[in-house]
Amino acid sequence: MRHLNDTGINWGGSYPSGNNPDCTGETIGAQDCSHGRDFTNNDNSDGHAGFSFTKLDANGNPLANQAAVYTTTPWACVQDNVTGLIWEVKTANSDLHDQNDSYTWYNSDSATNGGEVGYADSSGNSCEGYVAGQPATYCNTEAYTARVNAAGWCGHSDWRMPTRKELQGIVSFDRVAPAIDTEYFPNTPVVSVVWSGSPYADYSVYAWFVDFGNGDSGGVNRGNGYQVRLVRGGQ
Repeated sequence: MRHLNDTGINWGGSYPSGNNPDCTGETIGAQDCSHGRDFTNNDNSDGHAGFSFTKLDANGNPLANQAAVYTTTPWACVQDNVTGLIWEVKTANSDLHDQNDSYTWYNSDSATNGGEVGYADSSGNSCEGYVAGQPATYCNTEAYTARVNAAGWCGHSDWRMPTRKELQGIVSFDRVAPAIDTEYFPNTPVVSVVWSGSPYADYSVYAWFVDFGNGDSGGVNRGNGYQVRLVRGGQ
């Protein structure tokens, strides 16, 4: 059985107004901070509140010292110990995984693309290694996934686009800009809108995104240039 992450919120609201930072009092029992992993596993040693992460090096091995304060970022991936998923960590190095690269949504598999392939190439996007007329270098989600798999990132070649629900699972709703635990997911931009691999049912030319600025999600045209954070495992 796969488990789900909680919200990351360990404070509540006080009636009739204001916040309750200690999650105590008569009206707190029904609030989020009194339930779930945020309450039962509130240990910040491996992730905020109920989250639990392990930093992995470029070969997919756990770092020997998880708690060290690094001046650079030696981990390449993060394992979510609750869901079992392994996530790509972005960089600030203008390389394959650069935090600022943007991509259109593209999926040529008719079994999973919701009836539309999306956009293979767009002059409005920017990603490392792009060469006009060479599809393998294009700044779209399918081409990017293929490049990461060809590199065998973190020792694996089964990276994929996450579902909307999977992406929402690493949102930490106790913070904004970005709404994610940056102790484990560094180089997440303040403005970070990330494509999921999930088609949008209402409009076949749309796909789901998750906004790590505030934790929101929605559907938008696949021609937009958004960021990508790949995942492996699950499903």
